[in-house]
Amino acid sequence: MLTRRAMLAAAAMAPVAAQAAGAAPTPPSIDELLREPDVHDAAISPDGEQLAILRTQVKDGKKNAYVTLSRLADLSARPDAAIIGEQSVSHVEWANNERLLIWITFHKDERGQPYGLWFYDTFVPVPVKRVISVDLKGQDPVVMFAGSRSVLRRGFDASRVVDYLKDDPRRVLMQAWNDSRGAYGLFQVDVYTGAAELVEQGVAATDFWLTQGGVPMLRMDSNARGTIGWVYGRAPGEKDWKLIRKSRFTEGKKLPDFDVVGPTPEAGVFLVCQRMEGRDTSVIRTFDLASQTFGDVIAERPDRDFETCFVDENLKLVASAYWDDRLNYEFADPALAPHFRAVNAALKNTCNVQLYDIDVAHKRMLFRATGPQEPGSFQVYDRQTRRLEYVGHCKPWLTPERLAKGEALKVRTRDGAEIPAYLTVPIQTAGKPLPMVVMPHGGPEVRDYLDYDLTAQALAARGWLVLQPNFRGSGGYGRAFAEQGRRQWADRMQADVEDAVDQLVTAGRADPKRLAILGASYGGYSALMGAVRRPDLYRAVVSIAGDADLIESLAFSRREDGADSPTYAYWRASMGDPRADEDLLIRASPARRVAEIQAPVLLIHGTEDTIVDPKQSRLMAKALKAAGKTCDLVELNGEGHRGWSDATWKTVLETATAFIGKHI
Repeated sequence: MLTRRAMLAAAAMAPVAAQAAGAAPTPPSIDELLREPDVHDAAISPDGEQLAILRTQVKDGKKNAYVTLSRLADLSARPDAAIIGEQSVSHVEWANNERLLIWITFHKDERGQPYGLWFYDTFVPVPVKRVISVDLKGQDPVVMFAGSRSVLRRGFDASRVVDYLKDDPRRVLMQAWNDSRGAYGLFQVDVYTGAAELVEQGVAATDFWLTQGGVPMLRMDSNARGTIGWVYGRAPGEKDWKLIRKSRFTEGKKLPDFDVVGPTPEAGVFLVCQRMEGRDTSVIRTFDLASQTFGDVIAERPDRDFETCFVDENLKLVASAYWDDRLNYEFADPALAPHFRAVNAALKNTCNVQLYDIDVAHKRMLFRATGPQEPGSFQVYDRQTRRLEYVGHCKPWLTPERLAKGEALKVRTRDGAEIPAYLTVPIQTAGKPLPMVVMPHGGPEVRDYLDYDLTAQALAARGWLVLQPNFRGSGGYGRAFAEQGRRQWADRMQADVEDAVDQLVTAGRADPKRLAILGASYGGYSALMGAVRRPDLYRAVVSIAGDADLIESLAFSRREDGADSPTYAYWRASMGDPRADEDLLIRASPARRVAEIQAPVLLIHGTEDTIVDPKQSRLMAKALKAAGKTCDLVELNGEGHRGWSDATWKTVLETATAFIGKHI
């Protein structure tokens, strides 16, 4: 066990320099990029007086977690410490002013046996997630749901807090698997004893609840694949749940026409992000459960989609969030906006400054900053003194000079339009054209940002440029921009990617003889289709969980989601109708055009992927090999479409970078 003094000394250390004075900086290894952070999380106490920071230190091969506790009135003073011990931790929150909640992940049981499940003859490790409550010295630990043996025995994840119940300092509202009912239940859990009392029972399809003042008023159900969502509401005083919406889930697990982003102080009224009829961009507006009607538009921009809101402990709206190249906010109180701009300026306008926590009086704000050269750090800002103080660097060994820079670009397309793109530039460029990896995003109706990107940094560490275009069909820029990608998977969307590549080549920044393309999900499809359309352009192609045959993709959605489902309707509109557009879909399917591919192809796919059928990569591999093409297929046993472990990410990144490095 580390001593209290050693832990406090470690917490006070500034980020260490990566190299000796005068030495050239070295890019990080994949192990360094994936290494667990030193600082995990931070939170302001309910009374606004204290700051808790969850940290980990490794010494002599042992990992020790602890929380430093500082008075916000004097952050320069020596902090206290609550020792957690040899645990894998992720989050900290205040249960009340005298107890902390700590999120812990267990990989092995008391006998040293790994937690997990068997898929046929393959054992897949599945960690167990729990929340413990401790006092401000890290003592008197209590596991939430202590005494509820069925919850702890059957539930891999008993860590979801739904409501911190600010008016009840003794309890929190949590959801966990109720094995006797075969569905999630909602429990009041005592933070001093861990005892749990069931207050609401879900049905088999229930994913989670949203509450107001501790009362569950919205319930989200989904299908087994997580592609279709049902929103049920129950106004104050009502007993029965009423269906409000049925919709598809986006790639970001949101409902595009009814994404509930927060409660309001008004009983039964919530904030919803919605793309309204007749408006191009998503707005934030109110929704009344009793009348099931929308109210005023709270936040709207003509050129950007709003995505979420930040609400304080009194359910008061603080800010609505949207993205330019970087994160931005529209503040409910305009007086907060100059302070947000001042924080950005202090960070040289290079980071995405996320509003992370705030006291009820809105005097002190906790920010989390990320950016191309900032993997994560926490800052506290005092409005009265206008003082900004760093309080924690998540990965201090990843100093800015070791990380690749990010640039925002404007790309002129062949039809005269303009699209955004981002370029990650390795730390040593030598002033000559560099190899480049094109990395189209997934979705396709999502987008990239100017932010810290693990994969981009791993590629740039090899000395390669990384290009991320937000082609038409991407999300975030309004309905019209997104719909320009409909039935254009093999055409305009690909042409936009090619135009971005050509712009970098023409500018003399990218070496035209050393280009590769890599993507995941839709990005994996785009990589394969790029190799079809421009066989002379790329020297290596990496598709991670990508579609290869669009007719088969549509058949999979129809079979899994239903012919009348909103998900199948969306994909039919996005890709094309299998009857009316059969010729288009054949032409847009890389697996049916392998004869045109010249570059070697690497396919990576999880065997338990329920979003993009693993059959897609197997079809592609079979077709490529039958045509005598160079192809490697790597299957990730037991892995799904997302949510991979660090060990899986390491396999993917090492395999992909080695493959690309061999060919460019």
